[in-house]
Amino acid sequence: MTPAEGGALLAALVLGAAATAMLAAATGQRLQRARLVRPNYRGRPVVTGLGVALLAGPLAAAALGAVLAGTVAGGGPAAGGTALASLPVPGPVTPAEPVLAGRSNAFAGGRTPAPLALLFAAAPSLLALVAATALVGLVDDLLDEPVRGWRGHLAPGAAWTGGRLKLAALPLVAWVLVPAPAPGAGPRLIAAALLAGAAGGMNLLDRRPGRALKAFFATWLCLAALAPAAALALLPLAVAALVLLPLDLEERAMLGDAGSNALGAALGWAVAAFVPPAAHLPVLAGLIALHLLGEFASLSRIIDALPPLRWLDRLGTRPHAPAVPQGSSWAKE
Repeated sequence: MTPAEGGALLAALVLGAAATAMLAAATGQRLQRARLVRPNYRGRPVVTGLGVALLAGPLAAAALGAVLAGTVAGGGPAAGGTALASLPVPGPVTPAEPVLAGRSNAFAGGRTPAPLALLFAAAPSLLALVAATALVGLVDDLLDEPVRGWRGHLAPGAAWTGGRLKLAALPLVAWVLVPAPAPGAGPRLIAAALLAGAAGGMNLLDRRPGRALKAFFATWLCLAALAPAAALALLPLAVAALVLLPLDLEERAMLGDAGSNALGAALGWAVAAFVPPAAHLPVLAGLIALHLLGEFASLSRIIDALPPLRWLDRLGTRPHAPAVPQGSSWAKE
């Protein structure tokens, strides 16, 4: 990576962090005025839905990438032989066609994209995905019905709930925005199931302060080791998540379904786009197992029963206190 690329990457990350902090502050006030405050697992009233601020990370990267592309294409300052002119600038990538590592034709000459170009080219697709899934989750946060689980939402004669809307909308969003690893409906269906399943799985984990964000970062680190391009494409979202982590850990705000859906969907998107297709079915099987476990057991009790997971789950949080599930919006305490 050249100094110019490093500077542009640093600028994108700093801009994303600053934008996330500002959006979180403004959004938190608006959510509080809108009375989007729910009791957490202790029974403490906490503003929820702050996960919409995750949009700021991908938005900053997409905006900076567009500015650089426009400057270079328009013969602006970057065309005058400056260091910025050496940046590999991506071409347009539609939300339905995210960049696939080593297989993208969105870059000049069809060569394997440089890290910075990969990040900037993937940002619009990531932004569209985070926006769509966060919106679906925010609707569920606003409605906040007491019905929980697949059986509750899909029971015969059950009312049309926010959860049922989410169960219908997330697969549709996944089908539209998922990167198909190969031609045909089969691979796209598996990829869409990965995306929707990961979104739902993260929602199942979001039952304690910081748990969903810790799960996101743990998975992101695994991707960094096994599929670096996936972790790089998710870097703007990871920066935004890092900004929100203290707020979640200190119980000053909850991500809500808006945040957990977006984090999980982004991980599923990255797996579908950058991990070899041979691994898709095993990952999907793991997600199905997580959903079944969450449907018939308490994930919080399982985590509390395993010392390493319990330590990690409580790391950085307030001193542990007994849960107060009465009236709480957290399912399966």
